[in-house]
Amino acid sequence: MNHNIIISVATVINNDSSIIQSYINETLKILANNFTNYELVIIDNGSVDNSAIIIKELQSNYSNIRLISLSKKYDEEFATAAALDNCIGDAVVLMDTNYDPPSLIPLLIEKCLAGYDLVIAERNNRDDESFLEKISAKMFYKISSLLTGYNINPNYSDYVVFSRKMVNSLVQIRDRSRYLKYLKLEVGYKHTTVKYNRILRAGKRKKRNLLYSASFALEVICTNSDKLLRIASFTGLFTSFLNLMYVVYVLLIALFKKDVAEGWTSSSLFSSVMFFLMFMIMTVISFYISSVLRETKKGPLYYITDETNSSVIYKNIDKKNVV
Repeated sequence: MNHNIIISVATVINNDSSIIQSYINETLKILANNFTNYELVIIDNGSVDNSAIIIKELQSNYSNIRLISLSKKYDEEFATAAALDNCIGDAVVLMDTNYDPPSLIPLLIEKCLAGYDLVIAERNNRDDESFLEKISAKMFYKISSLLTGYNINPNYSDYVVFSRKMVNSLVQIRDRSRYLKYLKLEVGYKHTTVKYNRILRAGKRKKRNLLYSASFALEVICTNSDKLLRIASFTGLFTSFLNLMYVVYVLLIALFKKDVAEGWTSSSLFSSVMFFLMFMIMTVISFYISSVLRETKKGPLYYITDETNSSVIYKNIDKKNVV
């Protein structure tokens, strides 16, 4: 393995005081045993517990730890963008503090150095998820594949390694509607996968709000594909022709039929269908308008309130690998 390269390992935390010390101890041990030059970058995404205090205490005992505190709790995608922006390694590892085993890092780095710009840790199974979560994940990725063209394996995790070339490409994408799993495929670099089993460092999974997850999924699909907008447009065009035909039908009935029934049932049914289609189209369009509004906002994706470092970050190296 090339001992002259810098390895950056980054993770995003939020109120993880119960597990952060064990995570740091295990990760730094793996890095020290396998690499000469490395850093552990921790993005504190608005924690309100004593996570930052614990990390700062560990910085006095361990080298190579960087703590970057964001001003508030941002979306996970924005916090991940902060991690990529602030990592200076030739290879960058993104991992979850609770779920991802640090012992896999050397194998992921080895694959990256073998010529892959993206190495994805693929879960062997999803046994820790409920039946509803498994079904909804399959549905989401199936629909997104049809609409966006990105064929993502539901078992692909966010435990990944990027080459410096790929990181440089990703940090240039400053879209506010972000989804890293799409962005990784959008840049189009060579990638491979490594199978692994997730862990539960905290002994339990973090629960996600169902309504937020559904809203995020719909936003991701809408902002990464214009097919829904085109489908809505064609649907609107088709229904407008139906209305035109109905107008012609009404005129013909009025001209050639003397006794015209009121037709309350058919007219009500037709109106209901039309209103359903109209509001469906308006819903899709509203998501696109919302995404356009977000993209028009100026300013950075996040704000940093504090940054602290260990006393020594690198050994035997005096370069910084930045864009």
